[in-house]
Amino acid sequence: MLLSNETTMRRFIEQVINNGDLPVLDEVIHPNYVYRSPDQTLQGPEALRDLFIAYRAAFPDLHLDIEEVISAGSKTVISFTLSGTHEGEFMGIASTGRQMKVSGIILSRFENGKIIEEWELLDQLTLFKQLGINSMLAETATSSHEESVMTIKTRNDPGFEGATLVLGGTGKTGRRVVGRLLARGVATRIASRSSNPSFDWNEPGTWNNILKGVTTAYITYAPDLAIPGATDAIRRFVDAAVAQGVKRLVLLSGRGEAEAQACEQIIQQAGVEWTVVRSSWFMQNFSEGEFLGMVLDGAITLPAADVPEPFIDINDIADVVVAALTEDGHNGEIYEVTGPRMLTFTELASEISQATGREVQFVQIPKEAFAQGIAASGAPDDIAWLLNYLFETVLDGRNARVCDGVQRAVGREPADFADYAHRIAARGCWNPNKKEGVAT
Repeated sequence: MLLSNETTMRRFIEQVINNGDLPVLDEVIHPNYVYRSPDQTLQGPEALRDLFIAYRAAFPDLHLDIEEVISAGSKTVISFTLSGTHEGEFMGIASTGRQMKVSGIILSRFENGKIIEEWELLDQLTLFKQLGINSMLAETATSSHEESVMTIKTRNDPGFEGATLVLGGTGKTGRRVVGRLLARGVATRIASRSSNPSFDWNEPGTWNNILKGVTTAYITYAPDLAIPGATDAIRRFVDAAVAQGVKRLVLLSGRGEAEAQACEQIIQQAGVEWTVVRSSWFMQNFSEGEFLGMVLDGAITLPAADVPEPFIDINDIADVVVAALTEDGHNGEIYEVTGPRMLTFTELASEISQATGREVQFVQIPKEAFAQGIAASGAPDDIAWLLNYLFETVLDGRNARVCDGVQRAVGREPADFADYAHRIAARGCWNPNKKEGVAT
């Protein structure tokens, strides 16, 4: 009896990648296996074996954590986090002793129960930064070959016409959207600072190559549409997208943010199909975001008042976005997405405590102390500004209501925080003894 694709994939990752049990590779990899990434193509199990040997020589403690698995027919998509310590030569780079931890996506196709074809996207920009390699960053950023656009196609046509663009495709919502698009067989192009050619909101000259052949686009602006200058950037990008022939835009916006709603008006007036997905606080902020360390320490120390918030699971956001990108019936809709109930931070900490079996408290601190702590942490100015803005402005009760955006867009109830908390706890991501901690 053949194992399910997901079971085979998990066995491959746990035994081959994480434990270095290379003989298992022949049991899960098809003889006609082909591996593709933006910078190389490998053919056959032996070539894949050599790749793993090289990676494990460079990173002896190499470990891949699965964040999410999506299966459809003969294809399986996983988003993952890869971590390790650089103790051997890697791509001509001598050992640095540094830790690396980067995200990625793999699309695998199966035949007769074995993996026959894979496309991998790894955040090499972050990897090189963590290893302190600046020359490779420059080389990646200046590459201008159109054929190197980081696009995964689920068919073998030579062009990119009709591609769906995902801005921030390695980010929290972006990588989940990418996984779902790939599972549906949608030709998907990822744009980020680590894509090739790269995309940078601060460099409009990087936009045209990314937009060639794109007909549908998911727009996320990092770190937030409330950041000064975001409105001008969105206007310029939308103008460029429409000029290049993009016919459908989906924007991730912010609940209760006047600046974000100004950006919404830009896409509403662009003369193409549009959908807005308004969201505020992600549940995943506590498992793979800014506040994970606080959960691990047992004290969520924030300047939040006793104001409830209907926290949203990012997976629900991704489902809504993908529906808007790929299905009819969403044009002109503003989907305000929330979870099914509101929680204060005290109640949220209690939910995490119940899920983990250990006490996690919420400790309210003065806004001034929080701002000083953020500044002292060395966080970039825009991140520091945003966090202070969220607590001083957005978390004032304006969003203290549950909305039906998920139900209207995809016809089901959104995930509850308790379900999310138990899922994350079961994966060990809130275990203080485990340093990895990225989860879905």
